[in-house]
Amino acid sequence: MHIEKNVFDNIFNTVFNIPGKTKDTYKSRDKLNKYCRRPQFAQNLVTSKYPDVPFVLNKSQKKDVLEWVKKLRFPDGYASNLGRCVDANKLKMFGMKSHDFHVFMQRLLPIALREFLPNRIWEPITEISLFFKQLTSSSLTDEELRNLDEQIPVILCNLEKIFPPSFFDSMEHLPVHLAYEARIAGPVHYSWMYPLERHLRKIKHKIMNKAQVEGSISIGYIMDEAAKFTSFYFKEGDPTLPLKEKRNEVYLDDIVDDDMFEIFKPPGKAIGAEGKRYLADNEYTAAHLYVLMNCPEVQPFINVFVTEKRKQFPNLNDEAVNALTEQEFPSWFEKYVCS
Repeated sequence: MHIEKNVFDNIFNTVFNIPGKTKDTYKSRDKLNKYCRRPQFAQNLVTSKYPDVPFVLNKSQKKDVLEWVKKLRFPDGYASNLGRCVDANKLKMFGMKSHDFHVFMQRLLPIALREFLPNRIWEPITEISLFFKQLTSSSLTDEELRNLDEQIPVILCNLEKIFPPSFFDSMEHLPVHLAYEARIAGPVHYSWMYPLERHLRKIKHKIMNKAQVEGSISIGYIMDEAAKFTSFYFKEGDPTLPLKEKRNEVYLDDIVDDDMFEIFKPPGKAIGAEGKRYLADNEYTAAHLYVLMNCPEVQPFINVFVTEKRKQFPNLNDEAVNALTEQEFPSWFEKYVCS
């Protein structure tokens, strides 16, 4: 996980030309042609300036990428709000956690750079992103890992054709060993550091006396263990501990209205600031269809509709029936009920 973070850091900071963090510096340009044949990137002796390189975004492109990141919305619990990590003035990102690097590297980086970099540069970056995505998948086969083991040296060689030699520190070469380690130790998610770091965060919150850190952690941990042990003797847990509801927790015990449809019983929670607007026609149609298709009370009518359509069109396959249901069922249902 830390290798993935450091690889992402080097790529992102170099492509965005972040001062103090980019690997494309004046010193690296001076040494570039000692190790590589890239005269087009050498210093201009007349103007004493260095030419632009194709793997660095310009100011307008950086703004476009950051604006796109700022508007991104993820499923609940999938990632943190990356929009808060965007610095539109300095054109960089800050305050990202390890899991944010993980999501950005595997899911967002190829999409973010697709329109702004040439294919010969974008493709190796996408390949290293897909390498980490496949490596950290929940299921792995020996054949897949052998293929990854063969691909990663080629991917790194392609990156070496693009970025300067200073880009390749020790972290850039460690991915060569990751596929072999996964073959020996099993899927990566059994050995990475995310659960441990979350646990360390809980332990750090127990520090009440910074002069005695270890003792403060020990006392806090013992108190939590004692409270959990004693809670087993109470019917509803320890009454002295506050009951903290989980996110998106749904309680159906208080709802006794038998006439209400099942889909409307779970209470909803508002997200963000309150506002009012009219739904567009396609939004209204989608919401109407969602309610009908997810009501258990409407399911018998859906079966009647499907039976009629199969009698009317005997050669329809399942996909065609589903498409026909989405298009015609709401209007058919209204006529059927009113008739």
